[in-house]
Amino acid sequence: MDRGFEGVRPASESSIEIGFVFEGRHCVERLRLKPTAANLKRAAERRREILAAIARGDYAPPAK
Repeated sequence: MDRGFEGVRPASESSIEIGFVFEGRHCVERLRLKPTAANLKRAAERRREILAAIARGDYAPPAK
């Protein structure tokens, strides 16, 4: 099912993981989306938004 989106992978039948580096640490964000082609594309867009926010200096990771 991998559509070739860098940093995006199906994590289970009901979720997708996106990976990125923030402040020198590898981070993973899990999205509750079925790993369909359309949702993998949405996850890749979310990752691009995160990377852009990191580059601008205004990314705030979600509270745990």
